[in-house]
Amino acid sequence: MNPLVSVIIPNYCHSAYLDQRIQSILVQTYQNFEVILLDDCSPDNGASRNVIERYRSNPHVSHIVYNDKNSGSTFLQWQKGFQLAQGEYIWIAESDDKCEPTLLEVLAGQLDGYPDVSVAFCRSIAFDDDKTLGAIGPTDINEGIIPGRQFIHDFMRSGTGIVNASSAVFRRSALKGISDAYTSMRGSGDRMFWTEMAEQGNVAFVEKPLNHFRMHQGNSTKKNGSTGINQREDKLILDYIFSKQYITKAEYRQCWKQYVRVHIFEMITDHKLKKELYHVWGCNLWRQMQLRLEAWERRIKKTIC
Repeated sequence: MNPLVSVIIPNYCHSAYLDQRIQSILVQTYQNFEVILLDDCSPDNGASRNVIERYRSNPHVSHIVYNDKNSGSTFLQWQKGFQLAQGEYIWIAESDDKCEPTLLEVLAGQLDGYPDVSVAFCRSIAFDDDKTLGAIGPTDINEGIIPGRQFIHDFMRSGTGIVNASSAVFRRSALKGISDAYTSMRGSGDRMFWTEMAEQGNVAFVEKPLNHFRMHQGNSTKKNGSTGINQREDKLILDYIFSKQYITKAEYRQCWKQYVRVHIFEMITDHKLKKELYHVWGCNLWRQMQLRLEAWERRIKKTIC
């Protein structure tokens, strides 16, 4: 008998995509799974509830939970799903994504075949409605088993190697080693979660793009990046990775310099917010002047070329 997989679907105002999401799960070639449907008090006049209720009698559905108040956190919904999960493996299937029918079979197979692997994930393809936008995630990652410490060093210090939760299946037993730090975050909690998950064992990567990640105007990643939420939380995560000695001091400085330039200096246009984020990242006035000079030199070089 294949191990039971708990599939958590945390929904918030995704009624337009929810039916497609659920259907892509129910047709999986790997059929030993339970579905946990969570709705975070979607203010959509009952549209999400109408979709969810159509599946109440489905034999795969073990829990349907509607929040009376919005939690304000995707990651608190993850935690609620973990508490309800009975499976040996867990898959967080985001409510606006979809997948290939073999995703569970392939990723659960990685966990079955390698007992020291805590999380297995596949390549993701970004799409917007019916338009394919291309593969996303690290381009320098090779299919196979990656030691957890190496995965953190190579793929978590400057971002998240697991770009979409829907692309990953992990062991429920590994949650015992995960702190609640990710639940206090609003933007980068997934990066914190996958970093700690990689601390619990090795990481398996499958090159085949079995996951489809919807990129739309309401994507919270874009919103959090423009409001400074991600920048504040990413500093905490980088400090954590450095404190655990997954990267050297020189590597920390390199990540720091690149992050400040790209995610604060170039991304943030509001001067007050930019000043606040410089303070969070310990960036003084002299460093700001250096960044402006470097940006000016790059523009000059492009003009000359």
